Amino acid sequence: MSDAPQGRLRFGPAQRVRRSADFTAARENGRRLDGGWFLLWVRERGDARPTRLGVAASRAVGGAVVRNRCKRVLRELFRHHQHEIPPGLDLIVSARPSMTRADAGDFEKRFLKTLRRLAGEPTVQQ
Repeated sequence: MSDAPQGRLRFGPAQRVRRSADFTAARENGRRLDGGWFLLWVRERGDARPTRLGVAASRAVGGAVVRNRCKRVLRELFRHHQHEIPPGLDLIVSARPSMTRADAGDFEKRFLKTLRRLAGEPTVQQ
């Protein structure tokens, strides 16, 4: 995967999956990758626009504070590593209850490993 571009990395409105129909389309027609602490659905849109991210966390994850923290962590990881994801995709990430017990460093490694599987790169066992 490439090095981070210089400058500010943003996560703007054009990079968010907002419509319920887009979440449903990704879950029904996309490819599912199991990240252990999260599930990732990937749907190719067939255009060259930037990759969009949608995040979901059910009540099984925890109370509102815990769910929102999980979603913030996932959005922040996407923001920092968005340059490593090819354009034209919709990513839906669903947090699992075990995510709340994950160490931040281990979670980032797992997230990157899942992104590498998405990109078709071989994963390196550490």
